[in-house]
Amino acid sequence: MRIRRLFLLMTGVPCLWTALAFAEPLPKQPSAPRILEERAVFAKGTREWGLSLAQGAGLGIWGSEGGDAEDVRFVGLVPRYGVGLSDPVAEDCFLRGNLELLVEGALLAAYGPTGGLLGGANLVFRYNFLSFERTVPFVELGAGVAYLELDLESQSDGLAFTPQAGVGLHWWLSPQASLTASWRLHHISNAGIGADNDGINESLLLIGVSWFP
Repeated sequence: MRIRRLFLLMTGVPCLWTALAFAEPLPKQPSAPRILEERAVFAKGTREWGLSLAQGAGLGIWGSEGGDAEDVRFVGLVPRYGVGLSDPVAEDCFLRGNLELLVEGALLAAYGPTGGLLGGANLVFRYNFLSFERTVPFVELGAGVAYLELDLESQSDGLAFTPQAGVGLHWWLSPQASLTASWRLHHISNAGIGADNDGINESLLLIGVSWFP
């Protein structure tokens, strides 16, 4: 019995060693450089789908100091669809980038100083800076229309306009997907259509994901 066990041990170990030595290596997972090499290209016709969570806080500037508009607080969702308007420009400069047009929805719920809702849509022009690797910073400028139901003393409910401007970036998670974050100075007023029009000026933070099919 002992001789049999010794024989099996002596023959089994070399066989196992041979199998391990000639086994095919496991495929490697995509590395960060490969993600960067294969990531979406920003160019004319490039499409983007995105969804962001929004958090807004009123700022006491430009006529809204001291009123209840300064105390407005929002949370909500901002879906978007974008399309590239240009191929990359300024190829030999650190300002290398392309222009993109975004169509956004906005559904914001107010939780201060009173409850309420804002629903609307925006057109936003975004310039993407393409001289970086893991990130794509951008600046954006846009405007839209919205309907307010906030019950504020300083700002009438009803039709309003929403000019806005900000900065942000894409951080690549995969060749087609990115974490997208931006900050905007967001204005809401009715251009004198309503009796009360102090305006709501807010700091708007957007964090979400973007997909480039």
